[in-house]
Amino acid sequence: MRHGAFDPVFHTALIMQINRVPQNLPLMQYSGTLIRPAEARMRMLDGQLAVPVLCMDIELDNALHHTMHVEQPFPPDHHKQANAAAHRLKKGVRVTVQVPMLDLHLVARNAAHIHVIKPSEEQFS
Repeated sequence: MRHGAFDPVFHTALIMQINRVPQNLPLMQYSGTLIRPAEARMRMLDGQLAVPVLCMDIELDNALHHTMHVEQPFPPDHHKQANAAAHRLKKGVRVTVQVPMLDLHLVARNAAHIHVIKPSEEQFS
């Protein structure tokens, strides 16, 4: 098979692996309240395969009440399951999510300052 060619078996296996976190990967656990109803959406993998994804935004149970966007991918043929999960998750519902540490994506939407670090200023340990 040529590089970049669509392989439905590979992509299905990829989605299945996304949902099965190996036991040795550390999980982070967050609890909070849904700030809007969850939604089932579609996400493109490699620009070739669309998969259903459960999306939700949670106000976390911490002192600053951070907002966390959470996505849970489903296998390609599980649209009904993603929609059913979204239907159960209404605004105000309290949830706990567990995510692999390697999958976290942090966003700072209101940076106050950004400083360029010159190579001579970097400290290596």
